[in-house]
Amino acid sequence: MTFMIEDKFNIRIQKQNENIEKYNKMSNLLSTARIINFLIIIFFIYTIYKASFSRIYLLAGAVLCIIFICLIIYHNKIKEKLRFSKGIVDINNRYLARIDGSWVDFKDIGEEFIDKKHRYSYDLDIVGRSSLFQLINITNTWNGRMNLANTLLKAKYDKDEILERQQAVKELNDKLDFCQNVEYISGKYSEKLQDPEKLIEYAESEETLFKSQKLRNLIRFAPLIFTPLSFGILIFKINNLYALGIALISIQFIMWLLGFAKIIRILGPVGDFRYNLETYKSILELIEKESFESKKINRIKETLFSKKLSSILALKELDIISQKINLKHSHIIYFLLNGLLLWDYECVFSLEDWKRKYGLEVKKWIEAIGEIECLMSLSVPLHIDESIAFPTIDNSRLCVRAVSMGHPLINNKDRVLNDVELDDSIFVITGSNMSGKTTFLRTLGINLVLAYSGAPVYASKMSCAILDIFTSMRVTDDLKGGISTFYAELLRIKEIIIHAEKNNKLIFFIDEIFKGTNSKDRILGAKNVLANLNEIGAIGAITTHDLELCQLDKYDRIKNYNFSEQYRNNRIFFDYKLRKGKSTTTNAKYLMKLVGIKLLED
Repeated sequence: MTFMIEDKFNIRIQKQNENIEKYNKMSNLLSTARIINFLIIIFFIYTIYKASFSRIYLLAGAVLCIIFICLIIYHNKIKEKLRFSKGIVDINNRYLARIDGSWVDFKDIGEEFIDKKHRYSYDLDIVGRSSLFQLINITNTWNGRMNLANTLLKAKYDKDEILERQQAVKELNDKLDFCQNVEYISGKYSEKLQDPEKLIEYAESEETLFKSQKLRNLIRFAPLIFTPLSFGILIFKINNLYALGIALISIQFIMWLLGFAKIIRILGPVGDFRYNLETYKSILELIEKESFESKKINRIKETLFSKKLSSILALKELDIISQKINLKHSHIIYFLLNGLLLWDYECVFSLEDWKRKYGLEVKKWIEAIGEIECLMSLSVPLHIDESIAFPTIDNSRLCVRAVSMGHPLINNKDRVLNDVELDDSIFVITGSNMSGKTTFLRTLGINLVLAYSGAPVYASKMSCAILDIFTSMRVTDDLKGGISTFYAELLRIKEIIIHAEKNNKLIFFIDEIFKGTNSKDRILGAKNVLANLNEIGAIGAITTHDLELCQLDKYDRIKNYNFSEQYRNNRIFFDYKLRKGKSTTTNAKYLMKLVGIKLLED
């Protein structure tokens, strides 16, 4: 029996669907039991009332109430198991969508990271609709998404760091259940998770509510004296001290109201992050339980679970404080707690004690969680495609070599593979329309982005130097800025040349060079650009329809390659395979006839 890559996801879906059926039945039974139990309790209350509070009926009623509470607790646990199973089914269906191509409907496209002026991301579809980010992203926390975006857009890892990241990603490929559990936990409240910047700012600040320790102690211990004394006066009905009891409680209300504005400003950020805290705590528990061999992840675990300061213990404590703060949503209880116990002050003091102990570690912990999420996302290609591999980093010379390289964003069944040997050279790629020139440039570029992030590449074998990537492909005019397409492309290419002059460890991809101007200027400009980049020593590839540029192979480093097509039965066929040499075919006339445009001039 042949095992297909989809099977590991279908098996998990089948298992969880069985669980869903089981938990639904249990949930329905528990609902029925709760209703019956509640009706019996009502009956016993009536019976107790009629029987003048008989001890036997009181005891039976108490037992029924305990059973009712136990049913509620157990029912909630079953509901959580049901939510988990449904969540895991959704996660596995998303993996299947990545295989069949329907991943383009995923909602999170990393829209906020789109930058048309970025040196390669817009041209290579790194973020945005139908992008690499949309395909592989399984992060949900703010830091996880930022970490993944920065890794794909700004990776500056050296060879050793890339190798360590590869080891971590490879290990996470063998821990699919762990990855899916973390994705479920982080996605549980994904729409309510916030940028933790304010939380981190407060944690790292030295701000306190009171500079005076005496004033702090007075407010902290006042409720321990005032409230019991007031209740004692009421309980023992000391009539002549009623006024004192009311005065003491009133003083506490006044103390609370005087500090209310400052208290709310301090407690607000923490109270607003209860979903973040619950998510972080649950993810940390999963990470702590899992054992890893990779150096990268174990270093992250050391950061998170130091013997001196445990992130889980710290976040559990902060979560408890957050729950106390959020009692403000129960207005009557909140009002009474502050009048009797100066509750908000106690929350602030607990928070300040927590901050002194853990505050400087919070940023590192939250970033570490984001880094784990990022590495998990980089392992997604391995989960959905067994034909890909990790690249070898070779900085001995400027080169990109690959065997059977394809484009990650094209479905496996439609993906065409090419061998590449871009070794200290510049490719001039010619070919007719729609033959695959532009896709080839993007294939090279996007696989290099994956390689530099520590992820696998869509090739059976690849080696490359660490190079700065620059592209000039989707260049458009700027009407507001008064910049034409041609001038915009000039500025883009100037940026490439300036960077290459400073550091020739650069690879460039230029599509249809200078397409925005006439053929004479285009050829002249292109020849000079290539001559300059050749002299500097940068490597890269350009596509063009101008066969005159093929004459530049007089330079040793400039090589001609092409894509071609075939015609059979009045139809055009492309194989999208890269070949050496310049193009010998054109298809503009044929395509015009194909769409029904008459050729009146030849």
